[in-house]
Amino acid sequence: MARTAAEAAAGPNVLTQAEAVERAALVSNAAYELALDLAAGSPDYRGDCTITFDHAAPSLGTFLDFTTAEVEALEINGVAAEPQLEDNRLLLDGAMLAPRNTVRVAYRSSYDHIGAGLHQFTDPEDGAEYLYTHFEPYDAHRLLPCFDQPDLKATLRLEATAPAEWQVVANYPAESSEPQGEGRTRHRFAETPRISTYLLALVAGPYVRFDDQWEDVALGVLCRGSIAPHFDADEFFQVTRQGLTFFSDFFDFRYPFDKYDQVFVPEFNMGAMENVGCITFSERMIFRDPPTDIQRLNRAEVVLHEMAHMWFGDLVTMQWWNDLWLNESFATYMAYLAMEQATRWSDSAWSAFHARMKAWAYEQDQLPTTHPIAGDVPDTDATFLNFDGITYGKGAAVLKQLVAAIGRDGFRDGMRDYFRTHAWGNTTLADFIAALERGSGRDLQEWSRAWLETASLNTLAPDWRTDGGEINSFTIRQTAPREHPRLRPHRTEIAIYDAGDDGPVLRDAAPVDLDGAETVIENLIGASAPAAVFPNHGDHAFAKIALDFRSLAFVREQIDRFQTPFERLLFWHTLWDMVRDQHFAAGQFVSLAADKLAGEDTLEITQNVTGEALYAVGRYIPDQYRLQHAKQIFDLAWDGLASAVSQDFRIVWARFLIGAAQDPEHVGRLVAALDDGVHGFEFDQDMRWSLVTKAVAYDLPGAFDLLEPEIARDPSDRGTRAAETVRVSRADAEVKAEAWRGFREDEEASLHILGSRMRGFWWKPQEALLEPYIDRFFSEVRDVFAERDKEFATRFFGALYPGHIVTDDLVQRSEALLESLGADDVLLGRPLREALDELKRARACRGFAQAGG
Repeated sequence: MARTAAEAAAGPNVLTQAEAVERAALVSNAAYELALDLAAGSPDYRGDCTITFDHAAPSLGTFLDFTTAEVEALEINGVAAEPQLEDNRLLLDGAMLAPRNTVRVAYRSSYDHIGAGLHQFTDPEDGAEYLYTHFEPYDAHRLLPCFDQPDLKATLRLEATAPAEWQVVANYPAESSEPQGEGRTRHRFAETPRISTYLLALVAGPYVRFDDQWEDVALGVLCRGSIAPHFDADEFFQVTRQGLTFFSDFFDFRYPFDKYDQVFVPEFNMGAMENVGCITFSERMIFRDPPTDIQRLNRAEVVLHEMAHMWFGDLVTMQWWNDLWLNESFATYMAYLAMEQATRWSDSAWSAFHARMKAWAYEQDQLPTTHPIAGDVPDTDATFLNFDGITYGKGAAVLKQLVAAIGRDGFRDGMRDYFRTHAWGNTTLADFIAALERGSGRDLQEWSRAWLETASLNTLAPDWRTDGGEINSFTIRQTAPREHPRLRPHRTEIAIYDAGDDGPVLRDAAPVDLDGAETVIENLIGASAPAAVFPNHGDHAFAKIALDFRSLAFVREQIDRFQTPFERLLFWHTLWDMVRDQHFAAGQFVSLAADKLAGEDTLEITQNVTGEALYAVGRYIPDQYRLQHAKQIFDLAWDGLASAVSQDFRIVWARFLIGAAQDPEHVGRLVAALDDGVHGFEFDQDMRWSLVTKAVAYDLPGAFDLLEPEIARDPSDRGTRAAETVRVSRADAEVKAEAWRGFREDEEASLHILGSRMRGFWWKPQEALLEPYIDRFFSEVRDVFAERDKEFATRFFGALYPGHIVTDDLVQRSEALLESLGADDVLLGRPLREALDELKRARACRGFAQAGG
């Protein structure tokens, strides 16, 4: 199975869908037996893997995906063979294959330090070594030779020999642990059921373990010893038990695997990963500083999201990555449903969904890289880029919309049918829709075409006229972007508001079905004229809202007086959309926030709007007005911290205060309060690091002398990374030059250490010093993507693209770079197109403000 020229052009570590389809037609009934030898302190490890599989046409040969330092032995059906490695593939000669095959590979591999493959980490506090795997979407072959595609499910029997003091955890429970002498133990694990290779897992090291139980299923949580004192086991296990009960009942299919371990791992690139029975989480979800309840809610969502994957993703798995959304959207929707139905966050789950997921989806869906929820994914690099707001947020939003249309019982019955029918197999979108049709009794083909198979979003705009104090016409107009002209059906509610002595009064919220370019709302004609209307009350529709001028004026005046927090959240989001679309000036938004947020009693709104105000000051406000508006929000945060009565609000206001400090006087005032705090609030360690970094970046006198005391306060890995950010933040030409050399040449450092250095590179007060690096970025970024792995390259682009410099010159440079790319430059092309779009949006927002918008 030699690669075609087009497939070779896709890259050396890429699997195309065409290759996967061809291989799946030939290979079946795979099983792996893997023995690993893990030695403490070594840069590499040894593996011995036996793969058995059937081949429908042996003479055609096939390949195993495999990345390794050295193949020590290869046997095909008992005969020694010379390894043929090509583009991270181990080729299997058809002359040596049979209908049933056994292939054994003995090898030595280096540990990874990029958060993928088998990642190795050494704790700077105690020198302890920790290992973990991460394989999604296409990295299982960094650990073992395998058929690394989701539809070639296989069983795995694993054994690992490791230092006796290490915990060793895998997908299934250990059957035995036997001493091997010299302080080493061999662990043998039960054979897994048939699962996809990207869901295999191995975790090893001196992790601290916490144990609990759900029915007869053992629950475990593991984390590093140095952060174990920060872990709040009671709440974490409570959410876990609540989720397992809810999902088992809702799906009428009991948790399908033999145990449930959750492991917090260092230097993790993702939020979490749904490995079968061994879920890995970012350590950010162990709170080293006091968290807000929003942080706890968001962590619960991640726990429940990964748990939903045990059914949808692990038990039943997509056939290929074009249905990645089925995994992620479903898990996101089910996580918020579980929070509403089974946890203490029942009243705030869906407002959090809007603030976090739906807002992300709206922004992603307006980018030039928008794509259908269910779209074509030609290869694994395209998959890597599709972990985005459409795959997670938009898909979940339209599922929520669908459930509202077909009823929760119809959705539940469809899911029960789906798991009964497809357990342990692979599915496509058609299988999912068919199950929902059987459960609900509804034809969903048109819904699928409108919502899942087309890109971008619509805008709903109320157009109403009055005569003599009554409405004489009321139409909802629907529009779509020129590039994606599809208009869609929407089931929503139109809210009618009157002005009252105590604020806006909701007169009515009438459910309506909208379709086409215009929908006349007959039942409102003749009604008394309202103060404002809003055509997405309850947030049922996935659409932007364009407020008419009367409603906009009323909302601006009364936004802090709407009765429910969810109403206020929706209106603030609508105003932010209008800022981004140049219908409402960014400076006016910041001033409105400064005027209206002081009395807000909902944490979610305060956190969201302050974040948007900070972004507006940094990107959307012309430079000559930036410090003026930064002072507005600094004063707001200073007063908010003084008046806040709850610890959660004090934390949010303090974080906002540090972000709003954008001139040396404000930064200096906060640094002077490092030890005594502000208004009785003591900065936590993460805040202290942010302040020291800013003080150094703004070149305050004696600022760099603050570094060593902070390292002494925080000798953890977090402190190590933060110290690297501080060092690179110095306004010093030699420091910047050395940092850039490291970005380009240092291939040994951890990706997370390099990422921390990158975060300290660009600072607005240092624009003159850093100007030469704009040229360096544009002249070198293509080489970075050609020479380095995709994890590093995308981190490099995200941190070092100078998009904060909003100029015509930067737009032109970015356009020229984009035009120079070829069709195979997908890993660079997509983030560049998105960054350029945001740069143009920022330029347009600034122009709108200067034009008097």
